[in-house]
Amino acid sequence: MNVKEILQRYHVSPLQYDDGVELQESDYVDLYVLLMKYYFVKQRLGSGRVPKIPDNLINKVESHCKRSLLPITEEDCLDILMEQTGGKVLNESIE
Repeated sequence: MNVKEILQRYHVSPLQYDDGVELQESDYVDLYVLLMKYYFVKQRLGSGRVPKIPDNLINKVESHCKRSLLPITEEDCLDILMEQTGGKVLNESIE
């Protein structure tokens, strides 16, 4: 499963450059690295918090992986993480 498929699955529009060209898989990886560096700097300067997936959702994914008799797919794990009530998955922060 690539990033574009994930975006489609969760009804998120793919990102585009100013000229209308959609980002490729490698562009999303580069964006992720850039954002992690950005959040690291924000956290070190005390002006921001790094997004964190809630522990209860992580525990659900781990439990599902341990007890499943069928091979686990990326879609299965993402569906568990997206089942949070209240909307966003990344709503907590590392302290």
